[in-house]
Amino acid sequence: MTEKMTADVVVVGSGAGGSTVAGELAARGLTVIVLEAGPQKFSPLGTHVRNVYSSEAELAKVGDVIYGEMLVNPSHEPDAFEAAPNWKVSHATGGMFALWMGNCPMPDDSELPDFMPRADWQPYFDRADSLMHIDPQGGGSGAMFEVLLDRTRRALGARPAGREIRPMPVAARRVNGVFKICAADDMLYRDAEPPNTLTVLPDLIAVEVLTEGRKAVGVRAKGREDGGEVVVSAGAVVVSGGTVGSPKLLKASKLEHRPALGAYIHEHACIGSRVTLKPDIRDLIRDDEPVYSIWVPASGEKPWQNQLCRFTLSSDGNRLAPGIREVDTSDIFTFVKIDARPENSLNLSDTETDPFGLPQASPSYAHSRDDAERIGLAMAEHFQIAAEVGEVNAGWTPSLYAAGGSTHFMGSCRWGAQDDGASVVDRDGAVWGADGLFVADNSVIGTPNSGNPTFMTVAQSLRTVDRVVSA
Repeated sequence: MTEKMTADVVVVGSGAGGSTVAGELAARGLTVIVLEAGPQKFSPLGTHVRNVYSSEAELAKVGDVIYGEMLVNPSHEPDAFEAAPNWKVSHATGGMFALWMGNCPMPDDSELPDFMPRADWQPYFDRADSLMHIDPQGGGSGAMFEVLLDRTRRALGARPAGREIRPMPVAARRVNGVFKICAADDMLYRDAEPPNTLTVLPDLIAVEVLTEGRKAVGVRAKGREDGGEVVVSAGAVVVSGGTVGSPKLLKASKLEHRPALGAYIHEHACIGSRVTLKPDIRDLIRDDEPVYSIWVPASGEKPWQNQLCRFTLSSDGNRLAPGIREVDTSDIFTFVKIDARPENSLNLSDTETDPFGLPQASPSYAHSRDDAERIGLAMAEHFQIAAEVGEVNAGWTPSLYAAGGSTHFMGSCRWGAQDDGASVVDRDGAVWGADGLFVADNSVIGTPNSGNPTFMTVAQSLRTVDRVVSA
């Protein structure tokens, strides 16, 4: 028996894009139903794992939950993608928004699409900044932090105006004295009681966007556990299933045949290392030293981002030297822009299905010669930072993560200025050739970049909200 429901808008997915769209539309008085393929993992619904394990002493526990429980192969496939073995997702309320580290690097002009200049983005950046409670000095403070910041600047020298080395802007704040990272609960409920216009339904896998002619009129879903069918009729459909899930749903619904669907996937090549800080820096560390993050912004001249931070590692993976505490170390990450090329593609099967009943996906992904040159230049800066702040002569080892290691894949439903076959959606996230159908998540970001894309996803999703309301 099919359960039938009705809303003004149905949203597929509760991550950064889906929760932003749903919360904003509900706040404007529209009735919204959100379908989430995974279960509710924590309470309140969609909250960040770091908000559940909030003390500094529980960082390792956060790592255990993220890497041991939450990150899984897309659609719970038994095997990882061969060409992108580190491509993982989270199937639970809040999606990857419940796991991110809260870093909000402001995009450089070179990281914006050429058909949408910064002036077009700024109102949405401002709205995202407010909704996400971004603290521009959130990256840290204190004597040890200031020394790390100074030595990072000394290692790399001056950067372009507006892209100076600084604390990382962080979407986090203190709520009742507890450090709280912005997540789906913030975007859905806005620090208020859940509006009666908003319903979030976990454990429902969207399997088809329903249409009448070229108009999207709802979504058909099935229960993850019982397989029961649910049909939500709506005036508009917003697909927010992520860089794997969104193109799968469009493909399954036979709505999108452009060659851009699944193509042009890109992430940031990720270089990571953990360095033991030099003794004089360790002497400044307090027993309650807070989490910090130093940001070396990307620019057109240097299209990579460096970051120093204390990262969330699992309790069995720290590999600390004898006598060295976790707080005596710093993690260094370098994210390098990778070209968006059509041959880097999430190939979607016409015949095979995944455990969710959606088209099976298999990516083709490799770095170009230009990508390799950028990675090499960025690796040199990574070493310069490590040598300035840490002990690099005792077995220090940087790693280039396998594809997917950034957890920031984008582009499978990329945006475009015109319907020329090289994009899936327009500048507002509206699917070409369909009425009332939108995509709002990382998959629409079609311009290569070097920083966590969550802030950009929220800003773009707010643009989509305005389009839905005006349609």
